[in-house]
Amino acid sequence: MISIKNSHVLFVVSLVLNCMFMLVVLYGRRMGPVVYKQSHQLEKDVVFLQRNALSLVVDKPFTSEPAAMESSNNTRVNIITSSSKPTTRAASTNSCDEVNHFAFVKVHKAGSDTLAVMFQRFGDERNLSFILPVHVWDLHWPNNLREQDYLPLKTDEFNILTYHCLYNKTIFRKLLPEKTKYITILREPYSQFKSTFNYFNIAHKMKERNVSNLAVENNFGLFLSDPDKYMKMMKLVYLPNFMAFDLGFRRDDRNDVQKVINFLQEIENDFTLVMITEHFDESLIMLKRLFCWPLESILYISKNVRVYNHGVGKPNTTDPVDQKNMALHRSWSQIDYVMYDHFNRTFWKKVALEKRFAEEVVFYKSLNDDISAHCLKTPKLLFHVNASEWIEAFNVPMETCQRMKQHVSSYIKKLKDDYFALPNATIASPQNNNKASILLDDMEKKYQQKQKL
Repeated sequence: MISIKNSHVLFVVSLVLNCMFMLVVLYGRRMGPVVYKQSHQLEKDVVFLQRNALSLVVDKPFTSEPAAMESSNNTRVNIITSSSKPTTRAASTNSCDEVNHFAFVKVHKAGSDTLAVMFQRFGDERNLSFILPVHVWDLHWPNNLREQDYLPLKTDEFNILTYHCLYNKTIFRKLLPEKTKYITILREPYSQFKSTFNYFNIAHKMKERNVSNLAVENNFGLFLSDPDKYMKMMKLVYLPNFMAFDLGFRRDDRNDVQKVINFLQEIENDFTLVMITEHFDESLIMLKRLFCWPLESILYISKNVRVYNHGVGKPNTTDPVDQKNMALHRSWSQIDYVMYDHFNRTFWKKVALEKRFAEEVVFYKSLNDDISAHCLKTPKLLFHVNASEWIEAFNVPMETCQRMKQHVSSYIKKLKDDYFALPNATIASPQNNNKASILLDDMEKKYQQKQKL
């Protein structure tokens, strides 16, 4: 847990933090491919934590012992004709209530598009109510959500929020029922920044706007040599601590240690699960267990995977220049690093409490690979999955493949089509029903006009 320590116990904090080094040596490789590989990076975090008395519990991460990782090889998947039907069922599982009310706070460039499509499919298959953006794909990001940014409610309540929207506890609680669960995802911060830099094509834009006279491939390093300067020149004020920004952290508070601590504590308290991009499949199995979802609901095809531009590239632990740039980014976005490190540990603490987690992960990875490959190659054939101790038998029809292959924007259009096809009689707005009815009528007319063009 995150806690604030008084000065008279700083010695204890220091002792705990020094123990981090020994734990890193023992378990560092098991924490993932990026985290804790450079001791000098960890030293900077330790200095930061000691100076500000922010104590993070270091938990032993989930370990994948060979014996524990053996899957049930007697359960296979087959492509069958559409007339075939499953004849076997899995062993009975513990009963629990499926979570149908949740908000997914999307963090940029952290695998969130893949998750958003998965959540759209989940709600679509169950006819759940989405908070749909009025505009193309976001809910007034990078600003707080307003009533005019989403389509008015047509049912009794909203079930799902899964589009880019700054997390604001007060606003979210007004829109969504009390039983709503909150989830998000974090990525190793330097990888996330590089992906962001590449996605927004910042290196080329620096050249185009005469911010830099260097070759494009040198602009990444130039930006990090004085990030505050180039951030302002490029009008990218949300870039430092970008993940924290998406989760509602105020940029002006980044030098206020107490507000940083309060922010991290709030995320810890508000969110049922913080997933980790570097452990994507493990995160989905944890989500499945916490939300009581069937395994077929977490099947996915990766979305928005891009090739890096020249001069950016993926993090390189053997390149001294890239390591220097990483150190510069760490000092500029330290809140993201501390947040990621903490919730990475928190995730593995949850895993340590689970039974046979590794076995289910292995089974799921193999199954998802097979089904995603099928949907990309032969989606018109029905894919049948036999029952096992992990799942009941189920089919993957062509309609499921089509949903899995959708992109966020095209799925939004599909959901909007469904939304406007609903009658208006049950319109309810959290604030003003008459205003919502007038607004919706106008929106529907404009929407139908666009479809005719």
